[in-house]
Amino acid sequence: MKLLILMIAMLVSIPSQAVWYEAKGHATIISQDVEQARSNATQEAVKQLLLYSGASVTSISQVTEGRLTLDQLEVVSKGSLHNLKVLDEGRRGQQYFVVLQADVFPATGQCKASGFSKNLLLLPPYLKQQNQVRVGQIHEISPAVEQRTYDIARQLGSQFNIKHPPKLPLNYHQPGVHDFIAIKDIAHRYGAQYLLGIELENISLDQDYAPKHFNFSYPQRYFIINVRVYNAIDLEEIYNKRFSVNAPWEFDAREIVSPHSAKFWRSAYGQTVNDTLQTVISEVDALLACQPLQGSIVKVLGPDRWQINLGHANQLNPGMLLSLIHQNYHWGQWEIPRQEQHIADSMVRIEQIYQQSAIVVAVDPTMTANIQLGDLVSKQ
Repeated sequence: MKLLILMIAMLVSIPSQAVWYEAKGHATIISQDVEQARSNATQEAVKQLLLYSGASVTSISQVTEGRLTLDQLEVVSKGSLHNLKVLDEGRRGQQYFVVLQADVFPATGQCKASGFSKNLLLLPPYLKQQNQVRVGQIHEISPAVEQRTYDIARQLGSQFNIKHPPKLPLNYHQPGVHDFIAIKDIAHRYGAQYLLGIELENISLDQDYAPKHFNFSYPQRYFIINVRVYNAIDLEEIYNKRFSVNAPWEFDAREIVSPHSAKFWRSAYGQTVNDTLQTVISEVDALLACQPLQGSIVKVLGPDRWQINLGHANQLNPGMLLSLIHQNYHWGQWEIPRQEQHIADSMVRIEQIYQQSAIVVAVDPTMTANIQLGDLVSKQ
């Protein structure tokens, strides 16, 4: 029944023009189980193609011998995939990769904001239990995960510009503790619309790890994280998900392992961490595709001219029209913001543009008397 419904939905909603896409899935080979890694890599590649089509993937619950079983795929989509092909696959060290190609028919009119890159600020990961770094002496796990997340985001993120403040202290912000004033301040400082926070909840081993003369098996080490994305303009949490994986900790009990080293990232545990971070970034990328592009007025240049904190990096160009929004916050009990927005009667046009900013002018100067610092511009 699921297969029939999926096929009907795909057939009745096929738009007139397809876009050709490639997607690459990775998975770590654990305990020499190559077929399972191949299945996981195929799942990840198919999921990426479905997200390109505008799908909302609930689960990919079965892949048999690397082949996707469609009636086990729960997907809500107004787009579709055609001519799915395997371009390449193989093993590289402890990683298995699969490259898929498909003609993607996006849903008509869906995610209009997907053509504009949003500014996403990566916060330093928060390590919940400091004592869990003792095995391996991986005290630098938080900055190492931060750097790897940033590198992956630069490689995979198509819907956002990743910003990576170099001087924010570790545990600067604890995800889940909704300090909206701090969220607003840090976003304003770095010109970000969205914030990405990662909490390292559990990196412990599943058993005591005593030194041995010979290791015939290794303990499993957890990598359990909570990931949140905040809209720093609306001051709302728009994404909250927990990821829980584990992999063998293949090092000696007394060995000191730098989480910045290639030795760490090439291990089964490091590659599992890497795979998880790739999944996080892929999901955040798909999430931001359907979020509006919004920026702020950062300087008043005249009675009908302003500077905004969006530019070429956000795919804006001279002559584009942007909506103008008045925004106020009412801070209630426990410092919880209640926002109020009003769309102005006049739009603004981009007059000059730079990489990270632009100069805009009012289309109708008679309707912009109340525009002030902090008001918003938006491209839906």
